[in-house]
Amino acid sequence: MNYQPSQNDIVNEYIENLSAEIAPLFLEIRACILEAGPEFNESIKWKNCLVYGTTKNHIQTVVGKGKISLIFHDGVAIEDAYGLLEGDGKKARTVRITSPDFNRAALQDYVRQILQRS
Repeated sequence: MNYQPSQNDIVNEYIENLSAEIAPLFLEIRACILEAGPEFNESIKWKNCLVYGTTKNHIQTVVGKGKISLIFHDGVAIEDAYGLLEGDGKKARTVRITSPDFNRAALQDYVRQILQRS
């Protein structure tokens, strides 16, 4: 697998252990997030979820069969001009990505908005 390694060895191990079916999509999403939010730290939390954060947790990745869900912990604060955020909870919103041709502009916009509010 060809990717920019994390500074966190546990994250690198997590990535290396992803299935061959989901790893390419995961790496595309990860690269997109880190491009928009290079100040993010990466860590593994909550039953094998990659989490992006600064002084608090911002985005949690959940790998499922054929999809990756991104949970924006303060997603209610995001202006959703793209109509991709799901959920009706008090704080969190989710984006589900199933294809490598996902809307990168939308994801990067969401990431930037989350960072502006932190």
